[in-house]
Amino acid sequence: MDSILDPKQEQYLNWLIVPAPHRTPRTEEAMAKLLDVNESTLRRWKKKPAFAAEWKKRVEELQGSPERTQKLLDTIYERALGGDNKAAQLYLQATGRMAPAQINVEHSTKVSEISDAELDALIASVAAGEKAARQESWPA
Repeated sequence: MDSILDPKQEQYLNWLIVPAPHRTPRTEEAMAKLLDVNESTLRRWKKKPAFAAEWKKRVEELQGSPERTQKLLDTIYERALGGDNKAAQLYLQATGRMAPAQINVEHSTKVSEISDAELDALIASVAAGEKAARQESWPA
């Protein structure tokens, strides 16, 4: 792979894509010292279009990796099994087993002819129906 980055930029970019708590060295200041450059040089590199594009590309590749996705889903699943309701909801949504409810509202009156009070009443009615439906579907 021919890189448009020099070796120091490559090393810095590889450091950047590691999650902050796992970086060695820990700080950007220490990384600058390791690379024998000034911190302002690192900031300039991040602003260069070629560097920024490569950084974005690598982050997207890393975030979209099947291994990371599976590890995240496994973690959410374990938390859900432990009783974390939000984790259960996230897991079911991520796996397509719990899609947000689709609500279609049909009204024969033009929107411009509906008063604010009528619109508020319509929204309240739909919200009340949705709330009732959700309460019926959840165990007591």
